[in-house]
Amino acid sequence: MFIIVESGSTKADWVVVRSKDDTQFFKTAGINPATQTELLDLTKDIALLEVIREAKYIYFYGAGIIDKVSTSRIGDWLIAAGFTGKISVAEDMIAAARACCGDEPGIVCILGTGSNSCVYDGVKIIKAIPTLGYIFSDEGGGTHIGKEILKSYFYGIMPEKEKEIFNANFSVTKELLVEKVYRTSEGNKYVASFAQFLVLIDGPWKENLLKKVFRDFITLRIMLYPEHTNHKIKFVGSIAHYHHLYLHEVMNEFGLKTDEIIQQPIYKLIDYHLKYKIHE
Repeated sequence: MFIIVESGSTKADWVVVRSKDDTQFFKTAGINPATQTELLDLTKDIALLEVIREAKYIYFYGAGIIDKVSTSRIGDWLIAAGFTGKISVAEDMIAAARACCGDEPGIVCILGTGSNSCVYDGVKIIKAIPTLGYIFSDEGGGTHIGKEILKSYFYGIMPEKEKEIFNANFSVTKELLVEKVYRTSEGNKYVASFAQFLVLIDGPWKENLLKKVFRDFITLRIMLYPEHTNHKIKFVGSIAHYHHLYLHEVMNEFGLKTDEIIQQPIYKLIDYHLKYKIHE
């Protein structure tokens, strides 16, 4: 029996795999060792804790897996929860590539709370534009969208109709924003939470904002790969899923085609692990 964890900064999907027809799913808050001072308290979910202690192997894919320190934090965290089996830790980009492409080449893009992309050769990532965290990078992702919404609101350029809807659904002051972003370890999640606002509205302002952030992503995270002319381009993540119509439009502007959008990679990761038996 093995467990696959696919975690972003906001949420994590867990699946316990006993066989192809015997799986058990859990959802938790996200686990990001690069941005979170304290990782998720697993003792609050007794059922999950029990299967963690029973598992022979855990494959953890996550945002924030950037170096040996972040990798070690995940291992130590699972061991502290009572896990005694084998642990493999890999970045979320590997999860996206395996889920989207399997053993075929492609350009794989993540558009969730954060964003990223890579060129995958069917076995490994062969090219990846560096990601510099949500302050400098995350083009097109939830944090980028949240920044654009908040700037428009505080700068006073958000249209009145949208502003009324925003005020009815969100409560934020400059002081609270500074506190959450600059004085806590989860500023990216807080900023990204405002991306939900776009689900509540429609119209030109929303369209222009989304197309702007998607153009930034495509320019910096797809077009810089020469392979964009001959590789399939695939996306994973909630932002790509919920705003796929605008994403398709902007991809067309660049002469590109979206081959596939997967909201939750966890399901295809099950197939991948069972097929290649990398858990054994």
